[in-house]
Amino acid sequence: MSNVHERLRRLLFLVPYVSKHPGVTVEALAKALTISREDLLEELDLLTCVGRPPFNPDDYIDIYVDNDRVYVDLDQRLYAPPRLTAGEAAALAAAAELLRPATGDALQSALTKLENIIPPAARERFRDMYRKIDATGEAPLALGPLTRAILERLEVTFAYASPGRPSEPRRVRPYELLSNRGQWYLQGFCHTRQDARLFRLDRMEDLGVTSTGFQPPADARADVPNPARGASEASVRVRFSPTAAPYVKERFGQDARPLADGGVEVRVAGDSERWLTQWVLSFGGEAEVLEPASARAAVARAVHASIGS
Repeated sequence: MSNVHERLRRLLFLVPYVSKHPGVTVEALAKALTISREDLLEELDLLTCVGRPPFNPDDYIDIYVDNDRVYVDLDQRLYAPPRLTAGEAAALAAAAELLRPATGDALQSALTKLENIIPPAARERFRDMYRKIDATGEAPLALGPLTRAILERLEVTFAYASPGRPSEPRRVRPYELLSNRGQWYLQGFCHTRQDARLFRLDRMEDLGVTSTGFQPPADARADVPNPARGASEASVRVRFSPTAAPYVKERFGQDARPLADGGVEVRVAGDSERWLTQWVLSFGGEAEVLEPASARAAVARAVHASIGS
């Protein structure tokens, strides 16, 4: 069983278990999960970042440790088995496909379990929608070895081509992978620059995982890049309804321009038509591409294809 699959299993187990056993000791919970106390506390910290739209403060899971006992107040209904609609399951499957190079066989097992929790009457609709998902082309092959290097805390080497510069060798301590607006990035410490750097995975070549270990600093978190800033004619203007506005404001901050009807408008980089289409459709009709016309047409084609018209 892969580390990714195993960790997902633990996270899905934690909230229902603590809801059913409020005040369980840290030691007993760690024993139930067969992990160390330190690993358990790390998983609990991660769960506090999990929530549901529109991601207001009360929409996040409130799981915490008090006097060495674990409690959960806002479990976001994770205490009951999920019963997803075909559309919800297809959206989850599409997101999971983006991680396929890092998950290997574990992803297929997770997708099988996902299909099994869908009501039988909706399964055929799910299969029909899932067959139309084409997300694998977006996932860089480097995700797999980089994920392993981060988990095992091993340095990596690769050739990296910065804009306007020839490719040069880099040796990096990998801290974190993140996906932002259609691009995958690696955050890590670059020995060449002697500083923390953010690397686009599509600009890496000849990636290798070394046997040199390292300990990441406690604050090894990436600043999320914003390709929309400074964009000009290449950007796409997207309007969001008042329903989706809270989520967009939280994600885009000052880049989300308020509208008179309570909605917001943002500009995003338009250099990836496939990502833009998937992203707009993920809002289920609460987002509309305003310009350019080519981007509107691309989204319209995707809508017609998804409904078979």
